[in-house]
Amino acid sequence: MFVPKRKDGAAGMLLRVTIACIMVVMLYPDNAFARQRDGMLTMSRDEVIKDSVDYIGMTDLLAYINTLYLNGYYSLMKKYIDEYTNKYPPVKEIFYFSAIHSINQNKHDDALNNLYIALALKPAYSRALNAAGYVYALRRQWQQALSYFIMAHRANTYNAFISYNIALLYYCNLDYAHAAAWANKAIDDKPNFARGCDVYACSMYQQQKYDEALEYFGKALQLGLDEDRVYYNIACAYFAGGNHTGCIAECTKAIKKNKKHVEALMLLAYGHFTLEDYDAALSACNSVLKIQNNNIFAAVLRALCTGKKNAQAGKDMLTATLGNVENVENVAMQLLQNFQYSIINPPVDFMLY
Repeated sequence: MFVPKRKDGAAGMLLRVTIACIMVVMLYPDNAFARQRDGMLTMSRDEVIKDSVDYIGMTDLLAYINTLYLNGYYSLMKKYIDEYTNKYPPVKEIFYFSAIHSINQNKHDDALNNLYIALALKPAYSRALNAAGYVYALRRQWQQALSYFIMAHRANTYNAFISYNIALLYYCNLDYAHAAAWANKAIDDKPNFARGCDVYACSMYQQQKYDEALEYFGKALQLGLDEDRVYYNIACAYFAGGNHTGCIAECTKAIKKNKKHVEALMLLAYGHFTLEDYDAALSACNSVLKIQNNNIFAAVLRALCTGKKNAQAGKDMLTATLGNVENVENVAMQLLQNFQYSIINPPVDFMLY
């Protein structure tokens, strides 16, 4: 039997190195698997979702729900929200859409609960922050609403709707300087934003900056805010600036859009009376009294206009309105001096997006 002799020296060393290399090669697949396993353990959540679910189906369904939402089909959203919830992992968007559906159902507590979950998933989610502000604003909880709107703005600096919400909130709280500043920011970010121009104009009016108010009421009209309220507000700005002719023209436009616009009819009557056009003033007063038969200012102004043609008839009408008092004409004029006119504030409609 042949027994090989032990090889020492260089030849033996070469043999041992060769065997070691073979063992390393044999172990390599196990090491590669270990590295692949560790990589799987450190994958991001988004990568896991892409690998574990129908990612295209998931994003398509979210996009469809968003389309329903943006087009105002809130009642249809619930069906697809439930479908998503049954098929796919929860994401911040689905909690946001659930909140929107709850808001539409006037279930504000449910809406806030869903928004809090969405914000737990992404604290800087501006849509959810804005919506939380929206809910608190609906409740007239102004401080909480402002807090969330400001956080939403920090997360999404150039969103005009968030800036508008902040402006409107300040306006509702009679802080017209801040309202103007935020409305101006909204207009800068969205130049064709009619509602932003409207709030800015109202804020300027309240600060007695009538020329700038007129400019931005005009822009609101040009951008499609063709409302009798806007025409009336322009009339107020003209009257405040001493332009009675402009006031009458804008009141006429407001009344053309809304024949029962009492404020416009009353200001129209007062404008005509100031310009000593008593027939026109009398006609406007009669229109007011057909709508509000207890409007004392219209009744007094009508009597004064009548008295310009027939003193006794006017005095009789004043006595019927004010009672048998001394110097009834003087009392009537003093009362008329207390006539108050003011713009109609923008609607308190905060915005989602």
